[in-house]
Amino acid sequence: MGLPGSAASEDSNKLSIIYFCLHGLQLLDKFQFSDGELEYYSKFIYDEFLIENDDFIGFRATNYFKQAGSYDLPNLSATLFALYNLLILKSNYSKRLDQDKIMKFLQLCQIKTGEFKGGFAPTITKNEKGEYEQYGDSDLRLCYIALAIRHLVKYDEFEDRKHDIDSKAALDFILERCNSNGGFSSQVLNEAHLGFTFCAVASLKLLEYPLEKLESTKHWLVQRQVDYPAVLYQDTEYEYYKPIDIGGFNGRENKLSDTCYCWWCTGALYIMNSDNIEFVNLSRAEEYLLYRVQNELFGGFGKDIESNPDPFHSYLAIASLSLWNKEKFGLKEVHPVLVISQESYNYFKREVEY
Repeated sequence: MGLPGSAASEDSNKLSIIYFCLHGLQLLDKFQFSDGELEYYSKFIYDEFLIENDDFIGFRATNYFKQAGSYDLPNLSATLFALYNLLILKSNYSKRLDQDKIMKFLQLCQIKTGEFKGGFAPTITKNEKGEYEQYGDSDLRLCYIALAIRHLVKYDEFEDRKHDIDSKAALDFILERCNSNGGFSSQVLNEAHLGFTFCAVASLKLLEYPLEKLESTKHWLVQRQVDYPAVLYQDTEYEYYKPIDIGGFNGRENKLSDTCYCWWCTGALYIMNSDNIEFVNLSRAEEYLLYRVQNELFGGFGKDIESNPDPFHSYLAIASLSLWNKEKFGLKEVHPVLVISQESYNYFKREVEY
């Protein structure tokens, strides 16, 4: 089950690509697999990506490192995407994955001291003394991933949480990265970015933080919708300038639009309050997705009007349309915090028991 040669560089993202495709199919109401196929694909994920030892449970990013010894590392994002995929494949992972061991992995990934205290590293490795230590850079994406994993093993529902993460430190880490304009950044005092802002808002929701305190964040989000008519910059010589860029959303001030930001913006607004998406021009946003970045020949959605379609941007475009008006587009409901189909989330609530 390898990727084609043209996509070989994405092998470490294989579980995320599966996630985009499967949950996209479910939002389109085209998820049609037999029970045997569901079981086969679930077994593939367990057999090829699961890492379990006496200390923790996690999932590897690529099965090519399965026999790589000390180079075979568990990965936070791979663990989240594995759980998302197992949900849609109707594999009740609570019967196979030990809750405490997954939480021990999160504990090991959480940074305990220094300027990044409360954040999470993407993976762990062993040093020369045989002790686990964090490896890789920390930012708000990893906070969101860790908190989503915590939710998916229902640890936030327990009173006795002996293997819990330091949620207070995680909260402080997130809030420290709130910029003066209301957006959230990768690091303290960096420029605010829409992707990090969604991760922050969704993380705060998972931590049950009162989101009504984020009024400046709401205003910053609303300002992300782009309205760049051709006449405004008719004399520009910027190589990447698009003559008309209307209805989409940008990730930072004075940048061009990108399909994925439709979700990062309106998803964050919706999580804060479902009425918030009325503050953006949805008709123009719909037109941007359907008539500017949707590929009329192949189907799917690209990053912008010049890009080929890909699973990532296609899924977030479909999720956005579902969030805005699922009935109008004949789509199934999306869960705004976890960005999975509501149908899969309902399966999680009903079947996963710890």
